[in-house]
Formats: sequence, C-alpha cells, structure tokens
Amino acid sequence: MAKKRYDPLWEIVDEKVPLQGAEPDVDALCPNCHVRVHIGLQLQPGERVECGLCGSVSDIVRDDGGVSLRLAE
Repeated sequence: MAKKRYDPLWEIVDEKVPLQGAEPDVDALCPNCHVRVHIGLQLQPGERVECGLCGSVSDIVRDDGGVSLRLAE
C-alpha cells in the first residue's frame, strides 16, 4: 500500500497539499554500491549515514546540485 503524501480532501479539487507532518523525501546515491539511501530532513551536511545494502559509511555533502554522499575517511 502506497503511503499518502497529500491531503485527500485537497486532491478532490486537484490541489497537491502535503499532509501535515509529512516529510519530503531527500535521497542520495551510495558512492560505493549506487543504491538510493534515504537521508530525510533531520540529517545535515557533515553528518554520517550508513548504506543499508553494503554497510559503507558516508558523509552528507550539500552542493549546488543538491545533496550527495561521499565515502567517509
């Protein structure tokens, strides 16, 4: 079952209003295995995230192109 992201009452009139408290998806590709890793809005640049597939640890980097991951040293 797909998770609802928009308020169904607003969708009746063709308006896309996010559900209150719904977090937008912020994802980046793992630099090791290239699988999509969910970052969310809680994590900030410089923090570390672990890939759920290969287990590699990466630093979150924000640049002009958006958010990306760089393998941690």
